[in-house]
Amino acid sequence: MANRKRGGIPALLTGLRLITETPITRPLIKKLAEEVENDGRKTTVALEALRLIAEPNANSCLIARFYSKILRLVFKVVVLYFHGEEEEVVKAIKDPAVRRGLALVLEGLALYGVTVPQKLPAPFLIVWNFTNACNLKCKHCYQKASLPLPTELSLEEKLNTIEQLDRAGVAAVAFSGGEPTIHPHFPIVLKAASDAGMYTALATNGLALADPSFAEKLKKLGLRYVEVSIDSADPDKHDQFRG
Repeated sequence: MANRKRGGIPALLTGLRLITETPITRPLIKKLAEEVENDGRKTTVALEALRLIAEPNANSCLIARFYSKILRLVFKVVVLYFHGEEEEVVKAIKDPAVRRGLALVLEGLALYGVTVPQKLPAPFLIVWNFTNACNLKCKHCYQKASLPLPTELSLEEKLNTIEQLDRAGVAAVAFSGGEPTIHPHFPIVLKAASDAGMYTALATNGLALADPSFAEKLKKLGLRYVEVSIDSADPDKHDQFRG
């Protein structure tokens, strides 16, 4: 019976965990968590090497170029060995958010070796309660959202938070609340997170997205995923819950 193909990324992660502790690869892998600077911006060897796999002609430092060639070869070998789809991996690495997530795994293996669960130098995902303001009064709201809190961050502080998450290597940020879409800072901060290469998600009651132009605007700013809460298939029951 022919070996069945599996997803490229699962095959890659399986292979990476198995080869991490070998005497040959362990010293090489440790270097992936080290910081490097490119165009005045601090990053890691892992993240920069992955960027070079996706963008071979990009400017970068010699150590990142060296590791991009090693990682490209390692990826090819382990994906083929575990019957994964190599093209799927190549396509996935072109996504900045995927690169950030994969870099976290590589850096976790470099710093901590193989652990269960796998230790990472930063979270994959953070959930940000962006504001306490909300345009509904849901009966079951655990946040008790209504008006903005006096302690909420300024725009400058929010953008600084994105910079900190970027430097830490966080791969994804999910905006929640309250209702993020009614806050004037949301589009600005969303774009900053997306421009940094983070995967962006939104938990919303959906009212603002009923305006197609606003929904399109958020998409253009980099919003990748939306979840809308629906409390009943019966419109009347849903509206009763939602206030």
